[in-house]
Amino acid sequence: MILYQLLRMIFTVLLSASQKLLTLSFLLYAGLLGMPTGDDKEGTDKDADKSTSIRNSEASIRGVDVSRWQKEIDWSLVKEANVSFAFVKATQGDFRLDPYFARNWEETKRMGIKRGAYHYFKPEDPIEGQIEIFIRTVTLEPGDLPPVLDVEVSDSRIPPQELRQNIRTWLEAITKYYGVKPIIYTSQNYYRRWLQGYFPEYHFWIARYSDVQPETHHTDSWKFWQFTDSGSIAGINSAVDMNFFAGDLDLLSQLCMPEFVVAQESPLKQMKYIQPQP
Repeated sequence: MILYQLLRMIFTVLLSASQKLLTLSFLLYAGLLGMPTGDDKEGTDKDADKSTSIRNSEASIRGVDVSRWQKEIDWSLVKEANVSFAFVKATQGDFRLDPYFARNWEETKRMGIKRGAYHYFKPEDPIEGQIEIFIRTVTLEPGDLPPVLDVEVSDSRIPPQELRQNIRTWLEAITKYYGVKPIIYTSQNYYRRWLQGYFPEYHFWIARYSDVQPETHHTDSWKFWQFTDSGSIAGINSAVDMNFFAGDLDLLSQLCMPEFVVAQESPLKQMKYIQPQP
């Protein structure tokens, strides 16, 4: 009886060892053939790796956007930091000018940085005033980036349909005046809630502070990705928004104002609800 139990114990140990050896051999064989073993990551992780590699690539076209919060900027140092383009705040609502716009606008041109001007949209302000202040402030030249409408705030008193109509009114008036379609700046969340699918004829510039690139409706397209609001660039003595352009320098140049575009008379003068000036 004792001998029988001893032999049974030895047989059990040998059987368990052989099963483990067989499993290990299969895993090794599968690994050599490149077969899936259950540890491969799919979906979001791969997208994040792809977006991060694109954003950090030496070939990526980087830019900044600035306003009065960055105060006086040394644009020569910014240029040396491999910054290819800059969006400069020009106006806000229907009455406010950015105090650093004129200097930033001239210095970016002098340094050979592709420049663009943006307007900060205020839903509660009359849209005709927001059109007029921008065209009175910003003179575009060949090689400049298209105007930008910065849309990132809403007003509970304004229905979504009216909000989008005012946005469209600004975009169409600016298109008529400058002869080029503006770009819409917004955040990923704001885009999803208010804008997606409503402006397929305009390019988007989307703020998404993530390793995953912006996501848009199938009818929309994004050209610029603001991937952080806490960037550090030589020549700017505070945190700055950093952006990536979805293309190379040739594509960026194609997006810019063409030669021989002549600005038209203010479209506001053709709007019936504008009263004559006193």
